[in-house]
Amino acid sequence: MTRTLAAFRRLSTAEEYLEFFDIPYDPAVVNVNRLHILKRFAGYMEQVDAAAGPEDTDAERRLERYREALLRAYRDFLAGTALDYRLFKVLKEHAPVALVPLSSLALTPAGGDAAGGAAAAAPEGAERRDAR
Repeated sequence: MTRTLAAFRRLSTAEEYLEFFDIPYDPAVVNVNRLHILKRFAGYMEQVDAAAGPEDTDAERRLERYREALLRAYRDFLAGTALDYRLFKVLKEHAPVALVPLSSLALTPAGGDAAGGAAAAAPEGAERRDAR
């Protein structure tokens, strides 16, 4: 594939961009994170364009910077997850909820405390004998 800005502008999928720039990738990572990678790449491209300015018309240099931006976006999702970056509105609006692991909970007998301060209640219908 010829690397021109015109060819670059015809690309649409994450795989097409990665293949255009000859970036090796793990299909499993792309399948899970494709929209996030593309969104992150778009943000990095905006930074490249802003830094270059309108007077920079060197297409080859621009494409090399876009390649670096795509590689950076892809690597972001090798090291992190969509929840780490929260690029989309739905993820930004829903803050993480603190979770308490089930394994950290201690079982307490009915009517007593975890230290066993009170005797467990007798099952319904059973007589309870007090030790005197």
